[in-house]
Amino acid sequence: MSKKRTSRSKYAILGFLASKPRSGYDIKKAIEKSIGFFWSESYGQIYPILKQLAAAGLAEKLPQDKNAARQTQIYAITDLGREHLQSWIRESPDYGGVRNEVLLKLFFGDQCDVETSVNHLKNYISHQKILHETFKGFKSTIPQKAITDIGPLTYMFATLHHGIMITKLNMDWAKDTILLLQGKNSKMLK
Repeated sequence: MSKKRTSRSKYAILGFLASKPRSGYDIKKAIEKSIGFFWSESYGQIYPILKQLAAAGLAEKLPQDKNAARQTQIYAITDLGREHLQSWIRESPDYGGVRNEVLLKLFFGDQCDVETSVNHLKNYISHQKILHETFKGFKSTIPQKAITDIGPLTYMFATLHHGIMITKLNMDWAKDTILLLQGKNSKMLK
């Protein structure tokens, strides 16, 4: 039995605050541009968690710039928040479950015609190809020296490389599954 599952959202938010002070809007945009391929947070999650983090002393509200055209609340991680984040990173991850609607529909695919599943798999391949090319494009922008000199870009590169490998694997699996469903020679049967 796995350990009790708790929300990891506060750690994602602390992680972004660890690099620099941010508003809830800034955090949402940073998530979308970086970890959004494998982790998501909504504004409805971010803003209440920022308030909870501040109340717990893990983050603090910075004074607002009275001269700014738009009043935005900026939060910064505290030393206690950084310790809390580091403690969580050191814990064993909860590998949890996977929610993948393509797999769910395929599992129950015998309730429909084969062509429906084949079309879902073809669309899945197209989607994975776009992600694969996006990840490869991001990878090409990271200087080799930044990867080998262990730092923030090294860790970003590692998650990016995971995306490249997983999307390739997903495309290969979907192609083999299409062959299997069409009664053709699939690598799965070997």
